[in-house]
Amino acid sequence: MMVSQREGLFRRFFCLLSAILLWTINDNAAAVGALLPTTTTTVKNLRPIIPGCAIYRSATLDDLSNKDAELLLNGILFDDDNDDDCHKRPLAAVIDLRNSDEVAKGAKKRTSGSNLFYSSASSMSSDDTVNFLHCPILKDIDSFWDEAINQLDTSTKVAATLQTVFQGGALDRAAARNLEQGGHALMYSIMLTTAKQPIADALNACLQESKRGPVIFHCQKGKDRTGLIAMLLQHLLGHDDQQIVNDYAVSEKLLGPEEMKKDETQAQNNNNGGGTMIDWGYFRGSPASAMVDTLEWTRQTYGGSLDGYLNSLSSLDKQELTMFQERYQLQEQRMK
Repeated sequence: MMVSQREGLFRRFFCLLSAILLWTINDNAAAVGALLPTTTTTVKNLRPIIPGCAIYRSATLDDLSNKDAELLLNGILFDDDNDDDCHKRPLAAVIDLRNSDEVAKGAKKRTSGSNLFYSSASSMSSDDTVNFLHCPILKDIDSFWDEAINQLDTSTKVAATLQTVFQGGALDRAAARNLEQGGHALMYSIMLTTAKQPIADALNACLQESKRGPVIFHCQKGKDRTGLIAMLLQHLLGHDDQQIVNDYAVSEKLLGPEEMKKDETQAQNNNNGGGTMIDWGYFRGSPASAMVDTLEWTRQTYGGSLDGYLNSLSSLDKQELTMFQERYQLQEQRMK
């Protein structure tokens, strides 16, 4: 498959994948009320990575209402009496994990509230500047796809390679079937393997910017790419596996049936129109087993611990990491 075809395939793949999950906070306010001091209806999938921490995860900020845009800008959304780090402090940074084409597509469809948010945040005084940082986890799509092919067992890879003589794209199709069978966990392991630089960039941004105030990192729906960054940050702050798994699985528990119906319709329309080779149904939701398997794979691959993976990120700022952990430990002590 040519590079342009490959890019087209994966842009469609992750566009559809990110469309699978949408939080319906109006219908599930009770489930998230304990995490957020102020109710929001259009900042989807928003919650702190750990209660009392200045770092938040969410879905895209392209669908904001005017009210929620103001809540973000003036810091009311983060006005948590248990969090001295960000109490009544305005938003410091937004870290976007999406690819450039996703960002551009979202910008074209922004609500008036989102346009207000981005324009106002960009024109703030230097003391209150919101830094917009771009750390695309899937920037190197070719590396992702090459690793997906590399994950094929030898016999399948040989058979598919031979088949390409008679039918182009056979190797890519075999990798797609394998990716479907491996589901979320295989996809996450490939991301962790091929996106070390943007993952390190995103972590560094969270560590550095959270010193100034609240930080939000997000992808399209705040589930997959966002979930991996949250996993690593939660580990750094002392969460055990069960806490990490439970937080990841919250997204599926709050999945709205109406949005699922729209997702299925959209996936069907795209498949009918484009003949894509991946069945998107394998990547719906955020099953707890996917994070369990991802944590296990990471430990098996990197010396028995998530620290082994973090140590493999050569550009991760270890000094900032230590300062971040110390800052949070002091915060915990004040909250006791």
